[in-house]
Amino acid sequence: MTNLEQLLQSDSGQEQKETIVLKFKRAQSAVKRQLDLGCAPHEYQLLLKQHEAYQAALAVIETVECNK
Repeated sequence: MTNLEQLLQSDSGQEQKETIVLKFKRAQSAVKRQLDLGCAPHEYQLLLKQHEAYQAALAVIETVECNK
């Protein structure tokens, strides 16, 4: 079990989940804005990977919540 899973399954998990999800969504939004503004191809690839990583993290949080 990862630290994230332990945190989400703890007594304060729901509150922590909301905080984490909000932070990930804000960060993902900032990356998306940068992608929309345009950038060099190399930077685009890095930002795209970062955006996908945030999506994956949010999916993990959702999965952990569903498996409770």
